[in-house]
Amino acid sequence: IYHIGDIAYADDHVFSFQSTWNSWSQSVEPISSIVPYMVLPGNHEYASYDPFLYFATKNFVVYNHRFLMPGFRSGSNTSMFYSFDYSYVHFISYSTETSFPNAPYGSSNDFGDELIWLENDLKIANEPENRKQRPWIIVGGHRPIYSSCKGYSSGGVPINNVDPPSNSATLQKTFEALFTKYKVDLILTGHVHSYERNYPAFNSKRTGGYVNPPNPIGIVIGNAGNMEGLENKDPDSWDSPSPEWSAFRFGSDYGYAHLTVFNSTHLNWKFFAASTGNIEDEITVVNNNH
Repeated sequence: IYHIGDIAYADDHVFSFQSTWNSWSQSVEPISSIVPYMVLPGNHEYASYDPFLYFATKNFVVYNHRFLMPGFRSGSNTSMFYSFDYSYVHFISYSTETSFPNAPYGSSNDFGDELIWLENDLKIANEPENRKQRPWIIVGGHRPIYSSCKGYSSGGVPINNVDPPSNSATLQKTFEALFTKYKVDLILTGHVHSYERNYPAFNSKRTGGYVNPPNPIGIVIGNAGNMEGLENKDPDSWDSPSPEWSAFRFGSDYGYAHLTVFNSTHLNWKFFAASTGNIEDEITVVNNNH
């Protein structure tokens, strides 16, 4: 299970913050007790907004007390950003919230220097012997670079915004070239409460398709469930016309996805609507250039 931020939405329950975290933990225990449950931080993990709890919980205190991700094993020494290997894949979880210039919750190095760690991790993953063993590199982060939900891009170019809270332009400036340089295959994000699959893109332009993609493929899957509702039930809440890098958009239901990596050259992605269990979107990515 890969839960890419905004985990329990406990901060939305201002005066039941702690009990909401507890009830969420209990609800996922039947799964998390038998399957690895990997998480990364989103904006809803920052703090409790109960005035009696805010200063004790701000700066992702609860997230870091409740979750121990493999930061020490991957050299970051934090659960805010880390990496791990599974089958044919090297997974990298990065923080879109902290630890880089102009990050939403501060660019200080409270959790270490994310950019130095990230490039070093990507370098190691790209060493020929490592890339041969785990040819796919998949990155997870909470906020997207590319989303065509209104307020996240303008004319296909990522923007920063206060409402909705978007730092897509900053993320593009900070991370996009790095992900392309080290041949990241797939970038999974959330934050936007809808589903969107993109084509490979760079510098706000589509660069190819799903066979030997020249740049990372971005998928936004932020509609797993939340108390705030869906973001794009209204078709007018999407940018129109659709940017050239946007391939498929779905905003009418909650959902989840299955990722299957068959071998060093083929992976399959399926997105399911939660209310029906129907497959609403599916792609197979072929990459012979690892």
